[in-house]
Parts: sequence; C-alpha cells; structure tokens
Amino acid sequence: MSALRRLLGNILLSLGILAGTIAILAHLSMLTIFNPNRLANDAQTLSSSSTMQSAIADSLTNTLSPITGAAGITVSHGELQSVIAAALRQPEVQAQFISAIRQADGHLLGTDHAPVTIGGPALTQFIAAGISQYSSSLGNAVAQTNLHIAIPGADLPNLGPLARAAKTAVPIATEIAIVLFLLALIIHKARSAVIARIGKWLIAMSIIAVLIFWAVPTYLLPKIHLSWALIATVVLKATGQGVTVFYLELAISGIILYALSKVASKLV
Repeated sequence: MSALRRLLGNILLSLGILAGTIAILAHLSMLTIFNPNRLANDAQTLSSSSTMQSAIADSLTNTLSPITGAAGITVSHGELQSVIAAALRQPEVQAQFISAIRQADGHLLGTDHAPVTIGGPALTQFIAAGISQYSSSLGNAVAQTNLHIAIPGADLPNLGPLARAAKTAVPIATEIAIVLFLLALIIHKARSAVIARIGKWLIAMSIIAVLIFWAVPTYLLPKIHLSWALIATVVLKATGQGVTVFYLELAISGIILYALSKVASKLV
C-alpha cells in the first residue's frame, strides 16, 4: 500500500509539474512577446540598437538602389547606418518608428498585415541631408523623392494562435497544477520529498526563464538571418530585464519550499 501511494503521488506530482511548466511559460510569454504593447514600449531600445539600425540601413540600401544604380554612386553600409541612427533620434522620425513598431507587433499577433515602413517628407529630408555629407549628388537626388523604408517586421511569423492559446492556458494550467500538487501531498507518504521536488522545479524554471531571455537572443537568434529574428533578439533582451521580478519570485519560492522540506523531514 505504501509503494502504491508513493507511485500514485509521484505520478500526480509529475503531472502537476508539467501543468505548472505550461502555466509558467505561458505567463512569461504573455508578459513579454505576446504583450500587445511590448514592442512599442521598447521602441526606444529598438531604435537605438545597432542591430536594428543595421537592418534599416539594409532596407535603405535597397530603396536607394534604383538611384545609386543609375548614377553609379556608392555609399557604404556603415555610412547609411550612421544616417539612419541620426534620423531615428529626430522626434518626428521617432514617432513614425513607434507607429511602425506597433504594426510589427500586429504582424506578430496576426492582427496587422500592412507593410511595415517609415517614410514621408520629413524622413526623406533627414535622410537626404545625412547622405549629402558623403555624396551631395545622391543627397540631392534623394531629396526629390518620397522615401519609404521597410523596417524589420514584414516577415514576422503570425503567432496569434499561440498568443490566444497562452492566454487560455495560464489560468487553466495553474489551477490544474495546484490541484495536482495538493493531491500529491495528500497521497504521497513522503510529503517532504514532494515539497522538495516542487521547490527544485521552481528554481529550475527560474533558470530556464533566464536562459530564454539571455542565451537565446545572445547566441541563437543572431544566427537566423531573418528580420523577425533581429527584432526578437533586441526585444527578448529588453523584455528579459523587464520581468526580472518574475524570475526572482520563482527562485525565491523554490528556495523557500526546498528549505521547508528540509525542516519538515527533520520533524518527521
């Protein structure tokens, strides 16, 4: 009977950990990448990112190619990135960039499919003035156009179904996990071992969460040569800092439970 209780308790505990893992990861995604205002909130960080500026400079190169190709004028990628960086510091361009980032967020959540661009007379003149430092003839040619520069976001994957699933999963998976943990505590003979395992799991989840927002954008995403990966790299780093409290809550809860398990085992 004791062995059966232990087996059933372990099964319930494992299922509870599975449900709890789903709840934590879904909650973490809702705080970050599935937060409808997350990209817009991090627009300042994105606009000052050299990675983002480089990607927009690539788009500017493509936009200017009809002019530069016809005139035989060359402006280096580094020079164009410098021009983009200066333009993004202008309030008018910054406002356009924030609006475009909201569109990119819509692409991510499947609510917007329009091209993600910045442009118009103000941006055109800023870009023309910047390019004139390196080529006056190209600067003059650009000033006569109406530039629209694509920002990373047009190829963002549609994660809308995942976002909706995560929103639904958080309360359901949380309730299931709590019930399963309580049942495991009631049925399992070694309750201190159950508490210890839950504590270690919470500590492990805090470490996994840190890895997601540090290791993935630092080492994995930069190897994916797609514009959505560039956005994700910057956003994951930025949002990782914004959910530090969540990491700490997981880790501290785990440490407390593990400590309690040790105290409980001595009292038995």
